[in-house]
Amino acid sequence: MLYKYGSVSERSLRSLSDRTLYAQHFTRFNDPFECGALFLAGQIDRETEPARFAAMLQAWGFNDPNTAPIEGTDEYFEQFESYNLKLALPGVRICCFASEVDNLLMWSHYAGGLRGFCLELDETVISAVIGELPGFPLITDVAYTDEPPTVDGMVLGVLDDQIDYAYMCFHEEKDDFWLEEAKRLEGEVQNLYRQGFATKPKAWSYERERRLIVQTDQHDMEPLAIRLPSEAVRSVILGELMPSEDRARIEEIVAEEYPVASVRTARRKLFTYKLTIE
Repeated sequence: MLYKYGSVSERSLRSLSDRTLYAQHFTRFNDPFECGALFLAGQIDRETEPARFAAMLQAWGFNDPNTAPIEGTDEYFEQFESYNLKLALPGVRICCFASEVDNLLMWSHYAGGLRGFCLELDETVISAVIGELPGFPLITDVAYTDEPPTVDGMVLGVLDDQIDYAYMCFHEEKDDFWLEEAKRLEGEVQNLYRQGFATKPKAWSYERERRLIVQTDQHDMEPLAIRLPSEAVRSVILGELMPSEDRARIEEIVAEEYPVASVRTARRKLFTYKLTIE
């Protein structure tokens, strides 16, 4: 399950009523280090940058650089000099989720101190919805590290080329090996996106965040609206301190838009620092 915390506002209630999730431009988030990876680009010097060169050869399909036919391949590699994942950054849209429904800090920081609510979302349904989007969409755990990761555009370029080659071979030979290889390589591209756009400082680790990442062709800062089927919402959990008028409005929306969803309440458990969801 995915969990989406929120405070009560006209905007959040309209989103709930419209059955819409919004994937935001990274500058809309409150972490100033968001998407702060080191994005490398340009040709690799095999003598002074052996690690980069080995990573590119591995993307090309050679785990052992000594076995790669590298002589005379400079022209092939040169075509990827312009690949730079940082150039894709303005079009990336991100939607943030939590992995816990009873996280005290999430209820405090994002749901108005038990005055807001939390959506319990069916990840299988969400995955099916985003599977129709272009741009290698994925849902992934956020990694929390002491230092930003390094993401190499040359590696991305080789992977893109190898994906095209694998699909071409599959269509020509009708051999499932090539289809499986294409899917494996697409997973490697997703891993680069994961490193570039789903890595945060360790100070944020209490969130245990998961996020949806999708590459769009948008050149503005507007969010990407993702329309959900009603079955995407399994339940709506209301904070026990939510004002009665807000509770009534949300219950009405749930009854109209999410007929199979339940409405539950997050309550403080007496004499503990824990919540119960009932």
